[in-house]
Amino acid sequence: MERRVGTISRGIRGPIIREGDNLVDIAVDNVLEAAASEGFELRDRDVIALTESIVARAQGNYASIEAIAKDVKTKLGGETIGVIFPILSRNRFAICLKGIAMGAKKIVLMLSYPSDEVGNCLVSLDKIDEAGVTVEAPVLDSSPVAITVIVELSRGV
Repeated sequence: MERRVGTISRGIRGPIIREGDNLVDIAVDNVLEAAASEGFELRDRDVIALTESIVARAQGNYASIEAIAKDVKTKLGGETIGVIFPILSRNRFAICLKGIAMGAKKIVLMLSYPSDEVGNCLVSLDKIDEAGVTVEAPVLDSSPVAITVIVELSRGV
C-alpha cells in the first residue's frame, strides 16, 4: 500500500503538570482521550513526545526566582544587567526576568519595538509618537516605555 499522508502533528491538551506527577499515565490517558474525542486513530510506529518543560516540572528540575536572583548576583555582580532581545513569547521569560531583577540593581532591557519576535504588540505606535520616540533614536533610555520597565522590575513586579 502506498503512503498518501505525510507526518501529522497534534498538540494534546493536558493538565498543569506538578512535581511528582506520573507523566506516563497522564500522557497515555490524555492521548487516548483526545483520540476518542477527535476521531483519530493511533497506529503502530506513531510517536508520542512530551516537551522538556513538563518533564522538568514533573522532576522538580527547574530554577526558582530566588535561585536565578542569587546566580545573577554571584556571577554578574548584581549591578547593571543588560538583557538583549529576549524571547518574550516564551511563557517563562517573565519569571526569569523577575529573578534577574531581584539579583540586579538596574536592568537595561533591549526590546525590538513596537512588536516582539513573533509580532505581538509591545507598545502602541500612538504611545511611541506621544513620547517623542523616533525610529532613528539610537537609545530609548529617556522614553517612558524604558523607564516604566526598569521601575516596575526594581519593585519586583
